[in-house]
Amino acid sequence: MLAMDHQKQNNAALVRRTLRQRILRCELQPGERIVINDVCEEFGVSLGAVREALSGLEGEGLLHAYAKRGFQVTGVSLEDMFDLTQARIEVECACLRLSIAQGDLAWESQVVAALYRLNGTPREQRGSDDEMSAAWSEAHANFHVALVAGCRNQTLLGIRQTLFDRAERYRRLSIPVDADHRDVAAEHDALAQAALQRDPENACRLMETHLSRTAMLISEAAGRRLDGGGEEPIKMVPSDAS
Repeated sequence: MLAMDHQKQNNAALVRRTLRQRILRCELQPGERIVINDVCEEFGVSLGAVREALSGLEGEGLLHAYAKRGFQVTGVSLEDMFDLTQARIEVECACLRLSIAQGDLAWESQVVAALYRLNGTPREQRGSDDEMSAAWSEAHANFHVALVAGCRNQTLLGIRQTLFDRAERYRRLSIPVDADHRDVAAEHDALAQAALQRDPENACRLMETHLSRTAMLISEAAGRRLDGGGEEPIKMVPSDAS
């Protein structure tokens, strides 16, 4: 019995991890329905394991459960994006202040190494100007983790990570409009320098600007075609999309 329970937990963890990655990479689109039987068949696991995985993703805010309708990928909207951005600014800056105050030489080295790796990683997928590369996404996440790695408050860090992950889809939406409107590498360089100079006020000011800029660019591009290229407009999909 214990062995069966352990296997179910392993299966649920695999399904949750895989679907989570697909949602964050927008391979599963906002508003898309999750057909439980299809997931069971794809992974060769039990209904209970799939339901456990989907419930976990619902707890992360990545899925919505509807009575008699199953699960649906959480929609994206300007309201959600701005709420999320505001929450991220508050939490990121709280973690950053503590990290600057508590970080040691090893923390400084981690920030420098993470920035070096990020700057050396192409942001766009090879052959595509509007698709974020998996390598850059990982390096970007590691850089932001490094900035706050000196913080010793694990509760704050856990909240920060959840919000960071939820913002991944909006970061991907910003790719088509970022190139002509901002220098993301320069923003990261400035953030790292402010942190290493132990300047929490400047670091938090830069962090707020960094996070707000993505939201503003998406807001400006939502519902209209991007200038000069004829691309499709960025679409916001509410969670109750049919």
